[in-house]
Amino acid sequence: MTPFTRTRKVLAGVLVAAAVTATAVPTADAAPAAPPLTFQIPAIGGLEIGPGGVPGGSFQPTTVVARPAVRTMIFPPPPAGVQFSVSHLAPYHYQYSYRYLRVQWHNLRTGTRGHVDLRHWKTIAGSTGYPSTLPTTAVATTDSGPVVATVSVLREQYQAPPTVISVIPGVSAIDVPR
Repeated sequence: MTPFTRTRKVLAGVLVAAAVTATAVPTADAAPAAPPLTFQIPAIGGLEIGPGGVPGGSFQPTTVVARPAVRTMIFPPPPAGVQFSVSHLAPYHYQYSYRYLRVQWHNLRTGTRGHVDLRHWKTIAGSTGYPSTLPTTAVATTDSGPVVATVSVLREQYQAPPTVISVIPGVSAIDVPR
């Protein structure tokens, strides 16, 4: 027997042993990942009277979805947060160009609070104004614990601060994991 043949036989024996061992060891299937807990936070827009009205008329519901934000696996871990996103974007209309959503949140455990502004309509080329620069999804660093969030519809005013035009603000609570 030549050294080359002996090496091939030993290598073949090792591969067969590894294959038998790999198939003989029982393995557990990975548990399916649970979908993230989400909450829908509807806000009902206000009375729309022409020429300042939007398509669909008055009292339109606008929904924001809240879910725990994705956290990266680094050390030290980043603080926990909540991802807020608009679920159904309205088609562009020129009256939307000065309307947006404000999500105000408050962590009941830590006392931290803040707000996130979101756009709830689709943009087109040439859209201008503050609302057209807003994202439709944003992450708020809330830390872990129970977080209460409210959603209001705002409209920019000429030479005045924005005005809340929602009749019924949306409200919800979410427990953000550590």
